[in-house]
Amino acid sequence: MIATHTSEPACVWLDEAGAPTRLFYRNLRYRVIDTPTRLPHEPWLSCSSDRSSASSDRSALGWRVTGRSATDDTLVFDLRFQPSGWVVENVFA
Repeated sequence: MIATHTSEPACVWLDEAGAPTRLFYRNLRYRVIDTPTRLPHEPWLSCSSDRSSASSDRSALGWRVTGRSATDDTLVFDLRFQPSGWVVENVFA
């Protein structure tokens, strides 16, 4: 499996529970084909040294999902919600 670190924007659709169901990344639509896994909160995303504030910070919200495109390309994405919107942190092929 090849991993690529990135911080590219993505458009993410969520279900009623707040988990990703679809995403649009690099001009391709992907449908989530697995059960999304919540990523751990990353304390370095918060400017505060208080870890409790990092866990309540929306920028720490993240998911790992497997997505499949209409052309059957399947990738694993680490998605993170930032103040500017959703970004893809890592892509695994």
